[in-house]
Amino acid sequence: MLVAVHLVASGFRVRFIQVFLNAAARLPIWSSWSMGRAFQNALRASGQAGLPADARAPDQDACHHVQLMCEAAWPWLATAVALAIVLLAPLLVIDVPPLTDYPNHLARFFILAHPDDPVLSKMYAPHWTILPNLGMDVIGAGLLRVTDTHTGGRILLALCLLAPVGGAVVYHRVAFGCRSYWPLASGLVAYNAAFFMGFMNFLLSLGLALVGAAAWVALRRRNRPGWKTLAGAIAAVATFFTHIFGLAFLFLLIGAEEAAEIRKRWSSGTATAHDFMQAAIPILVALAPAAVLYRLSPFGDAATSLGAWHAIVKLMRLFSPFTIPDINLTIVTAVAFIVAMFAMRRHLAFTPGLRLAIAVLAIVYIAAPLRMKGGSHIDLRAAVMIALLLFAGVQPRIARREAMMFGVVFAALILVRSAYVAATWMDSRDDLADLRAAIAGVEPGARVLAATGSTEERTMAPPARRTLPGIYRLTYHLPALLLVERRAFWPLLFADPAQQPVTILPPFDRMSHSLTEPIDWKVLANEPFSAETLRWERYLVDWRSNFDYVLLIDPKPGFQAIEKLSPLHDGQFAKLYRVERPDALAPHRTGREAVAPSGYTAPAGSAAGSSGSASAITNLSP
Repeated sequence: MLVAVHLVASGFRVRFIQVFLNAAARLPIWSSWSMGRAFQNALRASGQAGLPADARAPDQDACHHVQLMCEAAWPWLATAVALAIVLLAPLLVIDVPPLTDYPNHLARFFILAHPDDPVLSKMYAPHWTILPNLGMDVIGAGLLRVTDTHTGGRILLALCLLAPVGGAVVYHRVAFGCRSYWPLASGLVAYNAAFFMGFMNFLLSLGLALVGAAAWVALRRRNRPGWKTLAGAIAAVATFFTHIFGLAFLFLLIGAEEAAEIRKRWSSGTATAHDFMQAAIPILVALAPAAVLYRLSPFGDAATSLGAWHAIVKLMRLFSPFTIPDINLTIVTAVAFIVAMFAMRRHLAFTPGLRLAIAVLAIVYIAAPLRMKGGSHIDLRAAVMIALLLFAGVQPRIARREAMMFGVVFAALILVRSAYVAATWMDSRDDLADLRAAIAGVEPGARVLAATGSTEERTMAPPARRTLPGIYRLTYHLPALLLVERRAFWPLLFADPAQQPVTILPPFDRMSHSLTEPIDWKVLANEPFSAETLRWERYLVDWRSNFDYVLLIDPKPGFQAIEKLSPLHDGQFAKLYRVERPDALAPHRTGREAVAPSGYTAPAGSAAGSSGSASAITNLSP
């Protein structure tokens, strides 16, 4: 399978681009977009449906074709179902997909779902409060109470994967007033850098924002200002509790829509002060509940720190909407999409305000630092938003032959990209098995420090399945399985009080550090540590006394040995060491024994307790 996918990604891409460019160069007068048989009868008119009156051609026959297309629901629905199956299929091949932040999020969901766990409740406690990142935590905590941990986790990933595509479909349907295959082509960017980074709340918020903006547009066109404002307020609260960037995206779409209407009136000379007030007041009223929640949340009081700005990084992240672990498929997908949009540039119908929204997001992409107020990869997120809008707010109008060609190419790319992801994740099962073998004997309540050997070459070092080209390493938070499957303490759980509803209890809070990465093995091997190192990894203070084990993932060949660490598991991807220390320096273990009583049974979905004993650790020793 993997060989076949690589052949498609490499040997075929040059010929594909040549054929694609030649076909695009021969485009005649264009009038619609199609990716299926039912849409062929409506090709010459679908681009006009839902447009403002002054943008529509007075073609009654075309309007009739659009009506026929809208009634032919089953072929469109069949295409949508097929798309969902193709996108979700990779989630069936592995129980813990290698998505950077996902294992860390899953560990937090697990804590929230099992607040009375006899081991974890001594280390962590739910802390529900007003936060802008609660969406997936609420859903995850409820879901993991009734499902196996890894089954529930993949259901959550499926929701995050499909939410932006579903939002694009809903927004497009409302904006253009007809059923179209074009927004289904957003499956081309369903697997993007944000998904592989594990930005679950962010992706869910994009879908909610598009649906909320669609509701606003529909009610505004029906002249229902009160209901429009109420729908906007509900959408604002929903997106606030999912992700703050989703809230910004929602009001960017709403504001751009209203600004386009004001501009239209201004151009015709009919704009009045009342029109400005009629546009501004509903937006301010709808935003008010979210603004109040922001002020009440700890996130509102968090310091606004800015990260670095790198031009090279900006250039590399232009491909973020198309980025998957294979750089060849990433480039082929981006080129195919750019060529298609360029070929159709004079025959694209845009929703009102879409150009303004894209322009604002482009400015954000260029100007944003790498990190701000605890949020990271802002430019990457802006690029994904732009790509989604090009499917949600655009209606191409092309002739039958070229429409089918574009449809077949895009469908093939979606299929190949999903197949490649599935093949890559199948290979990643070896890494996951090695990690589980390494931690199989870690007893509940043990304290494990995680280190990595890949920090210097995080974005391009082989093998490809462990990297997101030019962006990040995909394996950094896999040690979170220590918490989920072994009930062990791991110092890097996402538990920032301004962003997550989990509190780390004493004394574990002094040996943890949220929102950071595993320590570089070379840094760990070179004590004493600098003040800068301890600033970002405060858990390194007295680490030999505070931790029982060290887990090394993704090691480099020939890495430096660290004294007083006894090897227990020596795998290709994961290595486990016991921290040696005199009995006088060992932490008092009575409390740990108390939280892991004999006869302890782990909740469903965890391996903890199956071999959780000191003797199991001893048996791993070479």
